[in-house]
Amino acid sequence: MEQSNQTQLVQHQTNTINRYLTELNSSLLAGGMAYSMLDGHRKCEAWIFRDDIGAPHGIKGYEEQVNSVGLHHGHTHWPHHITWNTFNSQTLRRGFKVFSRSCQGCHGAMHQKYDLLVDKGFKQTEMTPLMKYLPRIHPAHQKHRGDYFQEWDYRQRVIHDRIWPPYKTVHEAKGANMGVWPPELSKAATMNPGLHNYPYNLLTGYHYSAPFGIDVPEGRYFNPYFDHMIIAMPPQLHDGMIEYDDGTPSSAPQMAHDVSEYIAFLGAYKIPDTKVVLGMICGLSFIFYPISYLFTKYHYINTYSHRLEVYAVKNGGYKKFREKMFRTHKTHGNWLGAHS
Repeated sequence: MEQSNQTQLVQHQTNTINRYLTELNSSLLAGGMAYSMLDGHRKCEAWIFRDDIGAPHGIKGYEEQVNSVGLHHGHTHWPHHITWNTFNSQTLRRGFKVFSRSCQGCHGAMHQKYDLLVDKGFKQTEMTPLMKYLPRIHPAHQKHRGDYFQEWDYRQRVIHDRIWPPYKTVHEAKGANMGVWPPELSKAATMNPGLHNYPYNLLTGYHYSAPFGIDVPEGRYFNPYFDHMIIAMPPQLHDGMIEYDDGTPSSAPQMAHDVSEYIAFLGAYKIPDTKVVLGMICGLSFIFYPISYLFTKYHYINTYSHRLEVYAVKNGGYKKFREKMFRTHKTHGNWLGAHS
């Protein structure tokens, strides 16, 4: 009997939902809240394997086979999206590695620079050697800056370069990719439906078969998370294709999670700082508004609430006082109490 009780206790403790409810309960307490606020050096747990793919109300033409119960499907646990959290530095390091090895062969994010990650995920001396893994750039990449260049030929990228795509023109990009132009990724996780879930779902959505009635041309792939479900980009992520420096297993969903967070960081890197500023504004307002109210009330209490008290000490009492208040001519006195 004791053994069965212990087994039930162990099962209760290892059950994911029970652990979640326990953590939720503890985080609601003041101690749990303080712990979660001060525990900034907790090791990142990033073991992500996708087993819950779906979309709200099904996907166009795919409603029968895609789970549509509820609204949050696929991988939706993004710590940087929780109110006071920020981007995880280890995740950004891994995401940059996936981006540079897997995405930079075709895509760019030219509204940002590589050194955006300096002091967030990398030190400057760490990041500089990583540039040798990226495709070289040409002066034509910088055409929009003017008709004068400081370089004459291809050169290795440096960390203060913009994240140029490898192609110099749209025509070159289309010529290398069967007529399609690999899109720009600066805002891919901030200007698409689903936000940071969009690149994740797209990168992990290749395992579906096309439903009846949709013909996939040669050289194209079916991906229900893409806009019109026929995508030219082949599956990019395969288990174990790169080796993470921190030892995290490089499953395809893990790599998709990391690179999606990196792309979200490219488009929304100022948001954590904005959260801090808003927090300071709200905190100062909550502190000084009551103080301001008290000081204002302390002043205006003297003007808003008069009370006039008059004591008639002469003979005649209150009746004479009332009669005299509005009398403008001089009258005789109250001789021998005639008016009393």
